[in-house]
Amino acid sequence: MDGFTLLTIVVVFTAVAAWGSERLVRLPSAIGVMLAGLIVAIALQVINWLGWVNDAWAVQLVNSLHFDRLLVAGHGSGSAGQGILLGVLLFAAAIQIEPKTVTSRVGFIAWMATIGVVLTALGTGLGFMSLLSLAGYEVAFINILLWGVILAPTDPVAVLSLLKRTSTPGRVKSVIIGESLFNDGVSIMLFLFLLAFMTGDSVAPVGGAWYIGFLIETIGAIVLGLILGGIGAIMMRTVQRPSLLVLLMLAVVLVAGAVAPLLYTSCPLACVVAGLVIGRVPELKNAPDSSLAVGFWGMVEQALTAMLFLLIGLELLTVSVDWSTFRWSLLVLPVVVLSRFIALVIPWSLASLVSRTTVTFDEIVLMTWCGMRGGVSIAMAIAVPTTIMTLGDESTLRSHALVGTIIVVIGSILIQGLTVNRLARWVQARADRRAVQPADLNSPPV
Repeated sequence: MDGFTLLTIVVVFTAVAAWGSERLVRLPSAIGVMLAGLIVAIALQVINWLGWVNDAWAVQLVNSLHFDRLLVAGHGSGSAGQGILLGVLLFAAAIQIEPKTVTSRVGFIAWMATIGVVLTALGTGLGFMSLLSLAGYEVAFINILLWGVILAPTDPVAVLSLLKRTSTPGRVKSVIIGESLFNDGVSIMLFLFLLAFMTGDSVAPVGGAWYIGFLIETIGAIVLGLILGGIGAIMMRTVQRPSLLVLLMLAVVLVAGAVAPLLYTSCPLACVVAGLVIGRVPELKNAPDSSLAVGFWGMVEQALTAMLFLLIGLELLTVSVDWSTFRWSLLVLPVVVLSRFIALVIPWSLASLVSRTTVTFDEIVLMTWCGMRGGVSIAMAIAVPTTIMTLGDESTLRSHALVGTIIVVIGSILIQGLTVNRLARWVQARADRRAVQPADLNSPPV
């Protein structure tokens, strides 16, 4: 299959999936595209299992495209363009976030995007490790922890599109939207850190220790993102034409994709930082017809999301699916949700003790339920090298991690995504009743 045909399939699939979710099932377009992609991925796997197609073409296509390098890359690859797909996806999400929504709850967002991610990853790893121990399985904790890091980030694309259609309170939206983007960058850093630690080597041009390579890869990406984002922001402040704004942003992303791997830094992390810097440019939100520029990146988000899940369908044809992995994965989603709830409750409880928060317990439950997993987790699962995730009998664990992540994402979209609107209405109704009760008590008797 040539590149033009693949691009045509992706665009047509995205358009049909977005139309179907809007007209038939009334889902946000991003979630509809994501769900349609997962259905196609499962259908391809079932057809292959039944023997109706020859999967040799999928194996050849997967090997030729190098999905792992296009999505996350890392380890100082030194080849331009690696990590560009996830970089563009995260950049598109970053520029759509209103800076005021982030700065208004910066403390809570900072907690959830850093310590919260670590706690979620540790909680998921420890919980799943306990389940495996009860069943008599022995797996290295570092492997389980890597999977916990993969499942820790929430998906900014799904969260942004979902919250636009719910009656979620404003202060809850600001935390969820800000955290969903920042925790992606932190999760990628943790993912690269664990990969560097597990491989034990570094190909960075300075020093040979793995931790030096990790520092160069992450800190260098942040610096590169600040530089490129700053240059782009300065140029964008002098223009208002939407087409030129889009062109400047495209230039920033493409330069990040070309330069970041050559500097042994992370392209997705650099794009997140650049997107946050450019997102603060007033012309991007206030200029005439500026919505066209932001809308362009919304379209890019949906197209890349569709591409990602189509790639998943092809990737699944190249791995062996173990039904025991499928069964265990069904138990991991509650563990992930519980770990996120604990990570949210800890700072909320501390703030409540000193009366420094207006967030209620109901809203903490809503924040927990809004934390859906999506494309970022699957991208990291695809990028896991087969050389480190191995069992004692030397069989690969990469396929187990990929299949398990997909099952968790499917469950997250179907269970959380389709019920969060009802939960949001319930939380808002309880908040309205609490607001009315004091007024009734203070009103004079008739």
